[in-house]
Amino acid sequence: MNGRYKSNYSTYVSQYPTIFRETSPGSKNFGVTRATAPNNIVFSSACPDSEKITLGEKDGLNPATSTILGRTVCNYDQDRFDEAQGWGKDISVLSHGELKLGQNIVGFADLSYNRNDREYTAAPLTIGTTSSTSFTANGVGTPFQLILPVGHPDNPFASDRASASYRFTNLRAGSASMTEGYRALAGLRGNHFGWDWESALLWNRSNRDDYYYGRLVLATLNTIMTQNRSLASVAADPNLGHDVLSKNTSQISQWDLKVSREFGQLSGGAIGIAAGVEVRRETTDLNPDPMVANGEIYGLANTILHSGRTVKSVFAETRLPVLKNLEFDIAGRVDKYPDLKSNFVPKVGAKWTISDSIAVRGTYAEGFRAPSLSQIVPGGAQYFLRNVWDPKRCGPDHQTPAPGGGTVTDCAINIAGTGGFNPDLKPEESKTWNIGLILSPTSNFDVTLDYFHIKRTNEIVLGTANEALKNEDRFPGNVTRSTTGLLVDAAGKPIPGTGQLQMVATPWENQGMTEEGGVDIEAQYRLRLGEYGTVRNTLRSTYVQTYKIQQFPGDPMNNVAGTIPGLSDWLLSAGTAMPRWKSSFTSNWSRGDHNVTASVNYVGPVSLLRRYDGDTKYAQPFCHFGTRKPTDAAPDRDTSNPLYETFYPKCSVKEWVTFGLGYTYTGFKNWTLTGNIQNLFDTKAPYDPNYTAGGFNEDLHNPYGRYFNVSARYTF
Repeated sequence: MNGRYKSNYSTYVSQYPTIFRETSPGSKNFGVTRATAPNNIVFSSACPDSEKITLGEKDGLNPATSTILGRTVCNYDQDRFDEAQGWGKDISVLSHGELKLGQNIVGFADLSYNRNDREYTAAPLTIGTTSSTSFTANGVGTPFQLILPVGHPDNPFASDRASASYRFTNLRAGSASMTEGYRALAGLRGNHFGWDWESALLWNRSNRDDYYYGRLVLATLNTIMTQNRSLASVAADPNLGHDVLSKNTSQISQWDLKVSREFGQLSGGAIGIAAGVEVRRETTDLNPDPMVANGEIYGLANTILHSGRTVKSVFAETRLPVLKNLEFDIAGRVDKYPDLKSNFVPKVGAKWTISDSIAVRGTYAEGFRAPSLSQIVPGGAQYFLRNVWDPKRCGPDHQTPAPGGGTVTDCAINIAGTGGFNPDLKPEESKTWNIGLILSPTSNFDVTLDYFHIKRTNEIVLGTANEALKNEDRFPGNVTRSTTGLLVDAAGKPIPGTGQLQMVATPWENQGMTEEGGVDIEAQYRLRLGEYGTVRNTLRSTYVQTYKIQQFPGDPMNNVAGTIPGLSDWLLSAGTAMPRWKSSFTSNWSRGDHNVTASVNYVGPVSLLRRYDGDTKYAQPFCHFGTRKPTDAAPDRDTSNPLYETFYPKCSVKEWVTFGLGYTYTGFKNWTLTGNIQNLFDTKAPYDPNYTAGGFNEDLHNPYGRYFNVSARYTF
């Protein structure tokens, strides 16, 4: 869409096939250009006149390059299946009970159950002209590509093979999920010999069933070619569609014992101590539909995992009130995971109350996180990668084939992706420290300022296809290429390792290091209005001063705060958008049974400028999106949005300010009535060109616009 018109056009892929001629005999290439399109694309005219549309510039098509401009097509309205939120139903039950078993012992138990059902609409499935990967449980299956031989009932070309774009509109589409959670807890607590103690058994289980409707069975789909059947007859075959069901479970069984007491005396009071032990059994079972696992379904991949482990932990903490205005907290924890050495993490905190209005506090802590089961045991996820740019076989402009045998297909190729387990993963470790100042100049005004610094090493992240291709020569095992059809140099000699892309592996990996530093600010002001009630104002704000990522050990580190790391530093493939400022302000007025809250939320801008490429700092940063300029420090600017800088000259995702208003009434006995309005002024999420589907960053913003919530609660 060019943004100037509202188009009535959705897509020409419908139950009326569009046929494409093979570019050359045996090539399996059905691509077209503006020049070849009139002779190489045949649009069906079998649809009703009410569904026909002649495509013009008003339909958002580029007249210079469009292969279908000026053609009359059967318009299929797939936009009617779009939804902001799918249908859902939730059930939740919770119970708690306690029973005194003696003078010093109390038994307790919790039981809970919750179920969430969701359904999502989608347009019926399609097939197209390019080859599509299929998966089995153990790897890649036989790919499917629709090729209509000469003489096929749907092939209008007398002497050339063809392919087609086709939609199976008679099949149910969409997906659904059902998630169930069970939780049971039973334990005892009491006091003996001066110790408070508590011990409990916990069982927690989660079940998830995922349904995908109207998926295509490859055996039936292939009869289009093996039996020369028409697309319409295969579409009507009752054996074509299969509703896929995957069943997944995870479970935790745990026993723990905790004890605490006070003893001794320091100048500031009694010493407090607490300790505990914990034994936990984790299991995960992910089961794809058998037909998907056997590679019998078109366009679906597998997620498979069957494993379990036992984790043992010991922890202790003590509070030391050394002086009346000085206290320390010291804690430590030891965790033992299978095949990992025991790990000890300490924590030390202190607070010094200088006066009634000034206090200083600080904390140093270390952290440890073992890889999850899904990250280290055999299994994992398979997926499809579409329109992948191959940097070896396509130029840096993402459009021009590389010399020596590259094709336009290499600039937007569909390949397989495999991610998942990495048995060599190391645990994540972290070191955190902060120092803060607490100010209370008056009884109505408090301010806290905390400077924080976080350093994470061996951070576990999921690899990306972009990273694998960018670092192919550095880590060649993550990219699989054909051993034939290599590019050739100027002398006609084949260049090793330049065959067409087939698969990219994106396993979990240990990232080198991440450092983040900044300031947390919180201020509260209370205003008492006598008979008119009380007003409480609260400001919470975080400023990120430093955000550095070292993707691999030894790589340089640049400050990418306020940016998208993978754009600001082209060396990186990791990291999420990090605005420098996030703030919220709330003002609450209460009087008797009435309570009114007004709020303002602020998310700062995010720069899309390219500044670094590892050790190289660009003398003149340039925007990653828009039209290429001679001054660009690198040739690979994204030109898919050529007018981006025209409309966004600052080259950034704009700040987002939203307002909210809420009211609560408690004047009816046992009742609490509440109404809220979020995003009061219906402020749209700022545009982010990195997200082509929704146009906004889901991690920072949302698409809801103004929305209301009304609730009533009755307390027995």
